[in-house]
Amino acid sequence: MRRWMLASLLATALAGAAHRRHALSPSGATGAAAVGTAVFGAGGLRGSALLLLFFGSSTALSRLSGVASNGAEAGPRRTLAQVLANGGLPAALAVCDHVRPSPHVAAAYAGALAAANADTWATEIGALSATPPRMITSGRRVPRGVSGAVTPLGTLASLAGALVVGAGHAALTGRPAATQRLGVAGLAGSLADSVLGATLQAVYVCQRCGQCTEDREHAHGTDAPALTLVRGLPLITNDTVNLCASLVGALVAYIAASRDHERRRVRSRSWPSPTRRRPLRSRRYSPP
Repeated sequence: MRRWMLASLLATALAGAAHRRHALSPSGATGAAAVGTAVFGAGGLRGSALLLLFFGSSTALSRLSGVASNGAEAGPRRTLAQVLANGGLPAALAVCDHVRPSPHVAAAYAGALAAANADTWATEIGALSATPPRMITSGRRVPRGVSGAVTPLGTLASLAGALVVGAGHAALTGRPAATQRLGVAGLAGSLADSVLGATLQAVYVCQRCGQCTEDREHAHGTDAPALTLVRGLPLITNDTVNLCASLVGALVAYIAASRDHERRRVRSRSWPSPTRRRPLRSRRYSPP
């Protein structure tokens, strides 16, 4: 009980600090406090360190990207939906691993964070690319900021973001091979995010200004939104795509950890065991 109280106090303090620095909206701070409480309480030191690594690096990149593009300190304030889309699955996996410890579930937890970090790094660093973005499905050039568009710089940044989480997990668990596995898992999640963004994510056209937007709340003044769906499914938003990307990263990491465990188990079975020598028995001399 004391552990969970300390986890709640720490998560609330960190969420409040992020809100004061304009990194989180009020609803986002509430969601971050809930996610942090679950991870700090159930994940222990390893899970907490990885979550802080993800949140710290992604928040810093968002603010630095705002400075580089706008010339002033800026950055988007994460809302409740964004926090849950990126942190909800890791929090659930941390609780599952706490209830029934499993190295595979721990790897899935790290894979979900690797995918979220990879997507954030790809978005923030890819926006600074001098190469025009292209749709991942068709290769067609599109304006910056369009979902499903990729650049070489953004793809490399995606891999780097996944490897950062992988290196953190490897350092905490003492398994260097986890760095590569989580790098692949995070990159797979980020690419899945791009594919879903280019195919299933909802895109609307405003009837008033003709602008393409993914925001269903797009409106002019007090007028109600006048949007027409031109691509994708209405239920597939950017937050839904982010959640699916985390699922892909967690699944790939889980499968990779399971296969690695199976290989080590088979190797240990096939390894020749040293022959055991029987102790020599002292024979009693009997005269002829």
